[in-house]
Amino acid sequence: MIESIQNAVDYLSKGGIVMIFIGLCSLTAIVLFIERWIALRTTSRQARHLESGLIDAISQGQFERASSLCDTHPCALATLAQSGIDHRDLTREALQEVLSDEGRRQEARLNRFIPAVGAISTISPLLGLLGTVTGMIAVFSRLADEYASGAVANPGMLAGGIWEALLTTAAGLCVAIPAFVLHRILTGQLDAILLQLESTATRIVDILTPAPKASYPVFAADAAPAPQKNT
Repeated sequence: MIESIQNAVDYLSKGGIVMIFIGLCSLTAIVLFIERWIALRTTSRQARHLESGLIDAISQGQFERASSLCDTHPCALATLAQSGIDHRDLTREALQEVLSDEGRRQEARLNRFIPAVGAISTISPLLGLLGTVTGMIAVFSRLADEYASGAVANPGMLAGGIWEALLTTAAGLCVAIPAFVLHRILTGQLDAILLQLESTATRIVDILTPAPKASYPVFAADAAPAPQKNT
């Protein structure tokens, strides 16, 4: 086991210093994914437990109970709902604006670190390409020096240098592909939470400030009197 790990380390070390940065990208993506996955999963679970009781309390005008539920289930939905409860005396348009602003703040908080995972999926193959290019430059530089000294070029040395240079490209892709998948998982979780926030915010606005109903005449004759004929 130890020998296998040592062989893997020796193998990867042939990629040069760029391999260190690729390794750091891999470690960073894993840490950020775990942190965001736990945070989003916790937020989603708390919101599911909160939503039905919250809407019921607001519908009955039990705002203290609703606030207590928000305190018991701290999450983005609780913060959004508490903002609506605190500003329930506003007009419908003003309340919608308040909840919209709070929703954007919660989205920014929930989206923290997710773009970084996406950036790693983009940067990693570029780092791999950079390592390959610098490795090829080093190989052909040594080859040019041998020609300049009158030595016969060694094809084995050239082939060995090329495959070592290509290691970084392979390593970059091995980091980028999983990072892209992890990024899509997180964005899927985030989209589901934001959809729930938007739906619940709409329900809260409709409960606290019902939309005015337009009144229409039952019959067309009620709207305007029928013209009378002159005799």
